[in-house]
Amino acid sequence: MGFTSRVVPRGVFFQSLYRSSYTYPVGKDLLSSATFNFINPRHHIINTDRVSQIIPAKSVAGLSDEEILALFTTGFFGGFIFRIESWLLRVWGARYLPARYTGFRADAQAVVVRRPTAIPSQRLLPIGSLFFSSFLLVDKHISEPEKEPSSADETVNSYVDFGFGSDEARFAGSHRFRVTRLPAATETTDAQVQIDLEHFRCNPQQNIPSLAERIQWFHFLYAKLLFANGIQAILKR
Repeated sequence: MGFTSRVVPRGVFFQSLYRSSYTYPVGKDLLSSATFNFINPRHHIINTDRVSQIIPAKSVAGLSDEEILALFTTGFFGGFIFRIESWLLRVWGARYLPARYTGFRADAQAVVVRRPTAIPSQRLLPIGSLFFSSFLLVDKHISEPEKEPSSADETVNSYVDFGFGSDEARFAGSHRFRVTRLPAATETTDAQVQIDLEHFRCNPQQNIPSLAERIQWFHFLYAKLLFANGIQAILKR
């Protein structure tokens, strides 16, 4: 699928807006992760939310977890919704909204992404790769390809974390893109895959809510739209 078709919202995009759910809790593992400690080292108060959608496993048949996450990344950062923000960040991001964290070390292979077309759709970039000066790939975890849920109570998931802001500033946070393979509930039902966009934000310098709490309504709408672009990239590959 070409980049242009990922940019323009199509039927799958609007279906995702309707079918995705928005909640406030995120996975406990995100809030105890290395990503969390880099971004919020003083463990100040946070706000969280998550957008989720469950899709049939057959919709992503043949794709590895990394490929699913890579496609979602291209839709999130390279889709129609993010286009204006990416342009603004290319112009002013390095000066006003740099992503950096005390003690964080990038992989030697890390790259700088300045254009959406530079985001690969089949693999995740190395840890430390910087998107538009303002989103840093802080961590990633890919489950073993051969591992499948062994029971209805077990899930297998992979994720990639992008940090924004700085622990030396008054606003920072992270987006975690997560894919979870869910087992079939019964012998007559199909396996499913859950896609999550998990988010936390904080004021790393003061133990008070971040400035973003004043525009929660905008964050809700923007998160749903960005998520829908990510889902579109996966399902219309």
